[in-house]
Amino acid sequence: MLFSSLKTWALPSILLWSGRRLAQSVRSPTTSLSVSKSTEVGEAAMKMRGEDTEAGLREWVKAEIKEGPKQTYDLGKFFFSVSTGTIGAIVAIEKLNQQSAMDCPMIAGLVLLSFSVLVALDMARPRKYAIGGDTDLLDEYLRQIRFAQVRTWIWFVIWATGTVCGAVAVRS
Repeated sequence: MLFSSLKTWALPSILLWSGRRLAQSVRSPTTSLSVSKSTEVGEAAMKMRGEDTEAGLREWVKAEIKEGPKQTYDLGKFFFSVSTGTIGAIVAIEKLNQQSAMDCPMIAGLVLLSFSVLVALDMARPRKYAIGGDTDLLDEYLRQIRFAQVRTWIWFVIWATGTVCGAVAVRS
């Protein structure tokens, strides 16, 4: 249902915008696209058939599915650097204190921040996705998005809790 609504709503506007850009940049007589000048808008517009819309949507979804693991990988790298930087900052601030001690909040904060590093490493771990002819591309795309969202929230909760515990330990 969502896939069919994407076909009728989102893709035509995306492809229309792309067609305008194509018509402005490519002025070749051998172009196979039917591009005509619109008199009421004053811009070039594409005349699209249903097959063009469906093929364009399929290519867009395939590209999004290909980029999904890369986005999760990049998020994992960023979260790893934030987690390790937070650990370093808390340890450095604690070391500068005159009464530095490894009390319960400091240990809890460092353990939680270490778990946030592990979640970030798990996000950055490469994954292999098998897409065949019978794979529903929209379901696969939504599954990858959901995976990244859940892992992001898990990382954030663990990181924020560890940061708060570390800050409490540094202040006391």
